[in-house]
Amino acid sequence: MFKPDMHHLVWPIEDDKKQQLNSVPVKLLTMGQHREMSKAHKGKDTDLLRACICASTGLTLSELKRLVTPDYTSLQEQVLELMHTSAAQLIEGFDSSAEPVLLVPFQGDDGQDKTSYTLRPPTVATTDLMDTHKDEWDRTLFISSSCSGFSREELERLSLPDWNLLQERLIDFLEKPADFFRQKMLKS
Repeated sequence: MFKPDMHHLVWPIEDDKKQQLNSVPVKLLTMGQHREMSKAHKGKDTDLLRACICASTGLTLSELKRLVTPDYTSLQEQVLELMHTSAAQLIEGFDSSAEPVLLVPFQGDDGQDKTSYTLRPPTVATTDLMDTHKDEWDRTLFISSSCSGFSREELERLSLPDWNLLQERLIDFLEKPADFFRQKMLKS
């Protein structure tokens, strides 16, 4: 399970409640949060990045703007790294041949805690159905749901590193030949 890092500010600020703020947590975003922020800030990269930093740290935009640039740059680097990393890099002892374990478990649509999932390669019929979806995002959600068993709503609850790992594995399924997987299966 992922534990948020604390970023200790070199130059503490006063928060919106006039309290001194010496450190902020750096938490993971979910795929759904990122998707909503991307829609809200389409074409405005700086605004999107700042929204992601605020959502990850709990800072308000006015608090974020009070940060000195070196502290802001450190937070920006931490948040971007967590947004772009795969769960495989954050899970100690990660085994790529095993059933994927979630870095951040969540409650599924059925009310049960989801801690892992079974990933199945798509059939040719499934990839044909994927190609009937009108845009890239719909195709991505369709194939992700079809191969993981998660609903679209459950996919939105995945942490970005869990989502990134799922996408890496799906890309392998869609692009690699059977021998690639045969070698991996022989190692386990």
